[in-house]
Amino acid sequence: MKNCIKRSIALILSLLCLVSCGKAGNSSSGHKWQNSETLNEWQIDLLESQGLPTDIEQLSPSQKRSIQHIYEMINYLNEKYDEEFVYAGYVEPGVMDEETLYARSLSDEKQRAVTVKIDDNGDFTDDYYSVGIRDYCENLYNDFIKDYFNSDKAVIFIDNFDCEIDNLNEIKNDHFDNKVGGRNNILISSKICTEKEFEDFIADYYRWCDKHELVLTNRITLIDIDDFSCINYWNYADYYKKELFLADYRLNLYGNHKYSTSLNRNLEE
Repeated sequence: MKNCIKRSIALILSLLCLVSCGKAGNSSSGHKWQNSETLNEWQIDLLESQGLPTDIEQLSPSQKRSIQHIYEMINYLNEKYDEEFVYAGYVEPGVMDEETLYARSLSDEKQRAVTVKIDDNGDFTDDYYSVGIRDYCENLYNDFIKDYFNSDKAVIFIDNFDCEIDNLNEIKNDHFDNKVGGRNNILISSKICTEKEFEDFIADYYRWCDKHELVLTNRITLIDIDDFSCINYWNYADYYKKELFLADYRLNLYGNHKYSTSLNRNLEE
């Protein structure tokens, strides 16, 4: 159900972004937006998938600008990395928002979002490089939790990933200097962990993250499931069901030994 909600929200946001009002997009230096009066096949397919007119004359000025910018931003990714990227969402520039494209590489089995923005010089910037660092962190997280419990019935999924590190060579002794963050979702089977051991794990996990200088939002859940073999990135959110929960913990790490926590045993999700 939660996946359905996420997909519905993503679709609504995509539609809203394409019809929203924003400021003009030509920068004084760097990238210059094209102002084409025609639509190519890729743009037509995207508009059709969003339920929007495929005749450029029927688009509002904001919609016309958005579909042109989206194409140029995704084409930037395709050319830079010589891969095929697909559209995943778009935020038009506004008073409080940066112009942002969300895309996914077809070569990434986990289909994680890549963002493209326009920097202060008017040039495209993206965070695709961080996919390799994300894989590195994901392996590090899961090695820790599986070694901790000596079991495969505990797993971490990264919901989103924030990274200010340009390449793996910047990571020394697995210390991230508060430059790597995001949200981790941790599922632990009650078959391998009592509620007391669950609380001990949270304390140890905090110390481990603090040692490695990670800035994270964590949802740590003790769940009444024995078989973890079928849980993966595509369906793990389906296991967030009230009847399966024994304990649901939030652990927020802000860096420099600062954190906050909360425990909820009566879930509404």
